[in-house]
This record gives sequence, C-alpha cells and structure tokens, in this order.
Amino acid sequence: MYINIDKRNGAVAEVTSYREPGCKYPKQRKVYIGKMDEQGAFVPNKFFIERSRKEELQAEVEKLQKELDGMDRGIRKQQKEMQALSSVVCSVSGKKKAGLTHALGHIAETKGFVQALQGVFGGDSAKKILSLSYYVLATRNEALDDFCYFDASHEHPYGSDIGSSESSAVLASIKPEHVNGFFKAIRDAGPSRSKEDHFCAFDGTAFSSYSNNLSEVEVSRGKQDPDLRHFAMAAVYSSNEGRCAYYRLYRGNIPDIKTIDNFVDVTKAMGYNFRRMVLDRGYCSYSNLHRLYHECRYEVIMCMKSNMSVYKDALQTTRGTFEADSTCYLAEHAVYGKTVKQSIVLTDNLGVEHPTTAYVHVYYNRLKAAEQEPKLYRDLEDSIAELTEKVQKKELSVSDAQKRLFSCKQKALVSVRKTGNSRCVFEMDCKKVDGAAGKLGYFVLLSTENLTAAQVLDIYRSKDGVERVFNNVKNDIGFDRPAVKTDATLEGKVFIVMLAGMLSTIIRNAMRAHRKELTRKMTYGKLVKELECMYSFTIKGKTQWCEISEKQATILRCLGVPLPVKSQDVQAQLVKKRGPKPKAR
Repeated sequence: MYINIDKRNGAVAEVTSYREPGCKYPKQRKVYIGKMDEQGAFVPNKFFIERSRKEELQAEVEKLQKELDGMDRGIRKQQKEMQALSSVVCSVSGKKKAGLTHALGHIAETKGFVQALQGVFGGDSAKKILSLSYYVLATRNEALDDFCYFDASHEHPYGSDIGSSESSAVLASIKPEHVNGFFKAIRDAGPSRSKEDHFCAFDGTAFSSYSNNLSEVEVSRGKQDPDLRHFAMAAVYSSNEGRCAYYRLYRGNIPDIKTIDNFVDVTKAMGYNFRRMVLDRGYCSYSNLHRLYHECRYEVIMCMKSNMSVYKDALQTTRGTFEADSTCYLAEHAVYGKTVKQSIVLTDNLGVEHPTTAYVHVYYNRLKAAEQEPKLYRDLEDSIAELTEKVQKKELSVSDAQKRLFSCKQKALVSVRKTGNSRCVFEMDCKKVDGAAGKLGYFVLLSTENLTAAQVLDIYRSKDGVERVFNNVKNDIGFDRPAVKTDATLEGKVFIVMLAGMLSTIIRNAMRAHRKELTRKMTYGKLVKELECMYSFTIKGKTQWCEISEKQATILRCLGVPLPVKSQDVQAQLVKKRGPKPKAR
C-alpha cells in the first residue's frame, strides 16, 4: 500500500495493488481518505476519521486486553503462591511433638513389643494399644477421655483420635489369655536357651480402688490407702532380659505366700527355664521352698523371717563372731556377712519328709543398727504415753488393756501391769526389748546352693528389677488406682499401664548404663521433657524435623535410637561452662 495525491484536484488516496488469477497485469484498489488544501495541509474525510477512531479504539482495547491478561496471570500466580504458602503454614502451624514417641517406637520395635502385639491383637488394635501406652507414659496416666489433646499435639502409631467409647472397647478386648500370649510371643522371638546362669525375681504389690464392682478388689492389708479395698499384682522379673517377664492379677485378700504355685505353672507353659529363683520375705515358707527346690528343681535364694527357727539358730550361732571381723566385711554392700551350713527338713503335702542342706547367710549392717535402735525406743515411749493417756481419758478400759485389746507401735514389746481397779501401768517388757534390740541391723538369707555370702547378697540385691517395675508404674506412670469400674476394662487398663512401665524401665536402665552422659546431668522427668521438645511437621507429604539440639541427640544415642536427621544437621551445640580466667600477676 502507498499514498497517491491527485495533482488535478489534490485528492489523497491509499492505493493497494493486488493480482487476480488469469490476469497479466496487477490491479489497484483506491480508497480516498481526504485531500490537500491550498496551504498543502492534509484534510481527512469522514471515512478516514471514522477509520482512525476505530483503529485507535482497537489499539486501546488490545492494550487493555494485554493488561487484563497480565493481571490474570498475576492473579493465577498469586493464587498458586498462596496455595503453596497455605500448605506450608498449615503444616508448620500443625507441627507435633515427635521425639518421645519416636524413641518409644524404636524401643518397642527392637524389643519385639510391636511384633508381639501385632501377632496377638492384629495390626489396627496393636497400633491403638501402643498409642494408648505412649499416652499413659507421656501424660502420667491422665484420663483416656483426653486422648484427643494428645492426638492433636503428638505423633503416635495410630495417627488419629481414639474416642472414649473406642478406648473402652480396646480395654475390654484385652483378656488374660492375650496378656499371656503377648509375653510368650516375646519369649519365643528371643534366642532359644537352656538353663542359663541367670535368675528370676518374683514379687507382688497392691493397688487401691474406689470401685466395689471389681471382682478382684477385696479388703486387705495394703499399705497404700488402707481405708480402701485393694487388688494385687504379682510380677516376674528376668535378669537375662532385664524386663518384666510375666504378671497376673489376683484378689487383694490372697496372701503373697500362696501365689507361688500359679507362677510355676504359667512360667513353664511360657517356656521359661530359670535356674535360680529369688524371693523376698513375703514369700518365705517351707512349703514354697519344697515346691521350688524339690519339685521344680530351682535353686532358691530366700529372705528369712525373724520368727523362723532357721533365722534364730543362725543368729544365735554367729552373733558376736563376725561383726568386727575385717575378713567378713563386704565393701560393695557395706555390711558384714558370714555363712553357716544347716540341715532342715521339708515336708510335702503327703507328709513325706525331705532332708535338705541349706546355706544360711547372716549379715550385719552397723549403720542400720545405729539408725534403728533410737527409733525402737522412741516408738516404745510414744506408744506407752499414748496408751496411758487413753486410759486416763477412759478411752481404753483397764480390762481391755489387760486383755491387750489395743493397737500401737511395737505392741509385742509393751507389757500391762494392773495397779488398781481403774488404773494400770504400761511399761517395756525388758526381756523382749533386749531380744528385739539384739536383732537390729541383722538380716538372713537362705540359699540351696553353696555360694559365698557376697555372691548371695549380690544376686538378692539384683532382684530390685521387679521392684523397679512397680515403682515405675506407680511413680513414673502415676498408676496408683485403676480408674475403671468393670472387670472387662481392668485387665486392659493394667496391660496398657504395664506396657508403658516396661518402656519406662528400659529408659531408666539406659540412664543407669550411661550415668556419665545422662543420670548425673538430668532426671528421668527432665529426659522425657527434653524428648517432648522435639517437633516434626509435613511439607508436600514429606516429614521434616525441626532443629535438634546436641543434648537431644545425646539422649537418643544413649537410648540406642537412631537420629531422625543427619548428624551434621544437629543445630544447637552444648557450650561447656568455663571457670574464671586466672588473674595476671
């Protein structure tokens, strides 16, 4: 296209050349857009003006369209960025505590708890039981109704909330045969063994309950909450596994001394083949000794009661012969010890006598005797003063006092002498007091195998593993009462608490094994809180961990738990405190 000006009349036209098929020469199309005036200025016509306005409008429209398209791309980009940002913000704001559950999960996996639970209860129920155990350990036995708060703030195996009705159903689904199957599965998962040179310790404890609907709850002489009814638990601790090997519940009014037979039958059925059995004073009886030694072929180490003839004979034979002898001093235990050999006769249920050679080990703790003697006389004086005051106030009659119908500390050492119809005198029975004072600081252990006094005391004091299990359950977990109303949920609640107690015991054992790194620097509660301060969150489906301090990394290493991040990603470094710089001279 080109512009053509007609010289005759000054018309201005736009000439566009084009070709038609079959024509030899090109043709032209002229469009007049105005004319030139006398001064040589271009004067547009109406067509050119309308066309120019239309073109300008079209350009404006295209420019505006480009701006709008740019805005749409910006909006879409902004929306995409906001979506990514919202996912990040949502994941970060929903970060959860994962350090403690990460450590507990690894411990449960390595000890075989997870596989045993899955084999006995199935995958979904096993995850619920593990999550409830972690909750009980982390919150010190808070109500299971509040599990929703734990789910909102912690990572756990089940991964979602367990409602009140659901948790009750889980507890009700746990039966005694499931508990036995769980411990048997752990036992079978371990290496096969014959009779090794390790021992098991058997002990029991009592738990109080407000509920009178539980069949196991009965009136007993439990030390905790004596005004309430109790149910009892017996547990077996294996020195080889370093954990609770078996437990069972029984009625609170059954004496400990009568629970041995059931233990023997169950442990044999579960495949345990212990060589030694360690029992405390509560299980001391000749019938139990015969059952374990002659029938079950266990080597027995038993703490003797002070009213037994074996105790009295051994004390009478050895008293005054070793308490000041340096060769009898056991430095590891800070006591004196001496062994005497005695022959005792054990009788079975049919009345058949079995002569038995026993090794009686007598120990004397000088510090304990020094502590117990003032307490003995102080208790006697307080008891005499209290009884005298009761008689004066006529709260206790003279006839009842003579019949010894009263209760006080050291009652067996208090004698009553009548001085009138309405008066009596309480005084110390000097002969009995001298006998009791002569036993202060002494304790006696009996063994059926020929061991030294030091060896027997080492083994006996190692049995505190079963006591640690009970202490961890009551103190670390806070399980002093079951807080259940029916028998259907009691077994399940105790199983979940005991599982948490076993995990707590493993953590405490690791703390003792790493005293330099852990025990001297933090308590069990501080260790749990330190692990609780480890957080994780999810971005684009991937789990990310927040910063991990060197202290937290040290705790995980001591527990045998792998770090969830690389070692070089440990952020906060421990700074050793240095003393003041020496002054320049």
